[in-house]
Amino acid sequence: MVELEHVSKYYGVTRALEDVTCRIQKGEIVGFLGPNGAGKSTAMKIITTYTAPSRGKARVGGLDVLERPLDVRRMIGYLPETVPLYDDMLVREYLEFMGQARHLNGKLKSRLNWVVEACGLESVLQRKISVLSKGFKQRTCLAQALIHDPEVLILDEPTSGLDPLQIIGIRQLIRNLAHEKTIILSTHILSEVANVADRILVVNQGRLVADGSFDDLIDQVSDKNSIYLAIRGTRKELQDGLKGIQEVRETAADSDTPRGVSGMHVYYSEKIDMVKKLNELIRERGWEVVEFHRERLSLEDSFIRLTRADSGKPDSGASEKKKGGGR
Repeated sequence: MVELEHVSKYYGVTRALEDVTCRIQKGEIVGFLGPNGAGKSTAMKIITTYTAPSRGKARVGGLDVLERPLDVRRMIGYLPETVPLYDDMLVREYLEFMGQARHLNGKLKSRLNWVVEACGLESVLQRKISVLSKGFKQRTCLAQALIHDPEVLILDEPTSGLDPLQIIGIRQLIRNLAHEKTIILSTHILSEVANVADRILVVNQGRLVADGSFDDLIDQVSDKNSIYLAIRGTRKELQDGLKGIQEVRETAADSDTPRGVSGMHVYYSEKIDMVKKLNELIRERGWEVVEFHRERLSLEDSFIRLTRADSGKPDSGASEKKKGGGR
């Protein structure tokens, strides 16, 4: 449905995108993730025909964005990061205007009713846009992106300014829409991507540095298998009692950890069933166990490792495995 093929974009000597290739299918929710200035918005602008690639091909629904820009725009609903609204219009007037601009004609009433309900705008339909809160402005702009029932929905910071209940509602709406649409979203909120997207594209310094699910990204940057346990035993006893351990790191105990209990990160070879071996050793020694679980990198740690590795910066330890990481 959406294809980028060796796409590059330069602004003078400044590189915004470099040789980006990806394909996004119908029904996928794909999150663009990257630091400020990484190239996320540039990629979205190319897909929506707002700007042209310097090199490469971009297609939406099989249509080249340079050869068929008007047809591509008919297929796309776009929520930009900066909400484009007419402050002197009522919400209803604005949505009717956008529907007319999209040539909805006889479908305008039914589509207007649908987006008003889906985006929770019933209470503000007769209000001027200028007096709306940031959250309602965001929902109004989302409604205009949806009013013509687009095949491809592109959302730049879709939950910006929304309260927690509104965020949950928008997330559910995005998931429901994904059954019949291609959805691309960009956000700086890492948990947002993990909770909504089926697939994450990590962009850094104009390059696509990772492409996969949340779990794929974790696996890509995880260099060791790890278990965290808090036991009434020592690091030396643990190392002496087990074969296959690569490293044991002690960690400072929490304030509520019982006296005499040590917290340890156990790193080991993936070929070893370390959970079984640890359980056997714990039973043999009669150690009291306060905590015991596998560890995984958080999305934040994965993101730091991916972007630092690509930029050549050393990992200073900020991305070290944490207890109970995850979404």
